[in-house]
Amino acid sequence: MEPSVEVRTFHPADYAVFVGVLVISAAIGIYHALAGGKQKSTKEFLMADQNMASLPVALSVLASFFSASTLLGTPAEIYQHGTQYWICVFGAIMAPVTGAFLFGPLFFRLKLVSVFQYLETRYGSKSVRLYGAAVFIIRTTIGMGIVLYGPSTALNSVTPLPTWSVIIIIGVVCTFYTTLGGLKAVIWTDVFQTIVMFAGMLAVLIKGCNVLGGVERVWEIAYKGDRIEFFNFNPDPHVRHTFWSLIIGIYFVWLPPYTVDQQMVQRFSSARSLRQAKVALLLNVPGMFLLISLCCMTGVVMFSYYAEGCDPLTGSKRAGNPNQLLPVFVMDLLHEYPGLPGLFVACLFSGALSSISSMMNSLATVTWEDFLKLKFSNVPDERATLITKVLAALYGCIGVGMAFVVERLGGTVLQASLTLNGAAGAPLVGLFILGACFTSANWIGALVGGVLGFAFSLWVSIGTYISKPVKLHDTPMSLKNCPMINTSTASNSTTVFPWTDQTRENRTKYGIHIIHMHFLPVQMIIIKYTSLICIVPGIQYALCPLLAFHYRGMYANITRMNPYTPTDHDLCSPVDQPK
Repeated sequence: MEPSVEVRTFHPADYAVFVGVLVISAAIGIYHALAGGKQKSTKEFLMADQNMASLPVALSVLASFFSASTLLGTPAEIYQHGTQYWICVFGAIMAPVTGAFLFGPLFFRLKLVSVFQYLETRYGSKSVRLYGAAVFIIRTTIGMGIVLYGPSTALNSVTPLPTWSVIIIIGVVCTFYTTLGGLKAVIWTDVFQTIVMFAGMLAVLIKGCNVLGGVERVWEIAYKGDRIEFFNFNPDPHVRHTFWSLIIGIYFVWLPPYTVDQQMVQRFSSARSLRQAKVALLLNVPGMFLLISLCCMTGVVMFSYYAEGCDPLTGSKRAGNPNQLLPVFVMDLLHEYPGLPGLFVACLFSGALSSISSMMNSLATVTWEDFLKLKFSNVPDERATLITKVLAALYGCIGVGMAFVVERLGGTVLQASLTLNGAAGAPLVGLFILGACFTSANWIGALVGGVLGFAFSLWVSIGTYISKPVKLHDTPMSLKNCPMINTSTASNSTTVFPWTDQTRENRTKYGIHIIHMHFLPVQMIIIKYTSLICIVPGIQYALCPLLAFHYRGMYANITRMNPYTPTDHDLCSPVDQPK
């Protein structure tokens, strides 16, 4: 369907729409900096006065965890490898349910500013708390770079602006409204940006289906192109995506963000009541399902559009990397409608802005509460608020720097994001689940298990990067109607990427290769059993089944920080206290 390989760029109307989104986001930050208490207290700046309704909190959580990495990477994944990845939606939607009914109520009642305060209370050790906070800071700082780089390279493919300038512009805007408006500004800009995200993806999907002759025709072309696959039950852990790795792996990838992540806990605790906080997370179930499905279907439409044309990645080379596939497709599809390409790019940057602002705010919170406040506990609240604002601005600058580092790493932003969440998220969620489920867990076992789990993830990540990802096969790409392909190549309509024995040898040269979907489950097993080995002599009472963390022994320690006393209704699976 592709009419030509002409390089298309932004219309002035597209620039106007894109700049308009940035201006509105900045204006929301200015408004919340001047309204209410003018962000002069840590409660207002970090916790939004704990007075937010469920809908804005729900949209904020959704926007925070669905960055441009998802919006760019998911369609590219479907375009290159087929619809198997779509199955992940059923694993993903279980994560907010887990957060709403298990961890969320515990953290809400404690009203913790930093989620890592719980670790010190549960294990009676500052070391575990500081370790968890440090891993979070490392993971989130790198994550900012990934989130910022993705849409920057996308805009670079459709405008004359260099990637470095786009990174700086977006970083400055995001730092501006986050530093001024605090968590309230972050939440309300997330609401606006979520609307832009859905509008942009729907515009592309609807127009694409209309051009190709409807959804049925799109599906038919994709099926003929070997892109429709849902039930690959291959148990080989080296296969990139299978039914099992996606359902189980994606659930564990999304488990940390929706259960023990600082960003989620801050939003959950900012709600007016526990009921509204639960509703906010449960609203993410249909939200996640719809947004992931929109992204996947867009990938199917994108493949069908180029199926009889010229693959922009391997043919015309207009897409320098997989992250630029979707922007090139949007310009081809919507170039006759000034403003719509700008809306789509604004959609990508809305995903980036919402995620980065949440990361900056949570990083400032953790750095102050878990490190600086321990040393400067007598600082007045107004000055503490100023310090957190400075920290937010500082992390904004660090995020910009990390984006330039990510630019040199290669690969798709989706896989980088999934690998990071799995590798660095496992030690965190493992520490919380260990403490919540095993009444006999102590700080030594938690710390040893957490450190070994994180070390294992680094080993696997570095080995995987050096040996390069394993590909059993790539689905074919269309090279028809590519004017730049010579006659000897033009006789073939597709390109194929075979998997060789040398690749297998490379994979094992560095010890181990584990597909990015398996990082978190494997690490959690390591953390669990390593920790239990350290505490076997001290086991005196039963385990809490089904993640039943509301046991009396835990609350006996927690009430030192919070006067809340659980009722029998709150204790979903009480166990006997140690004698």
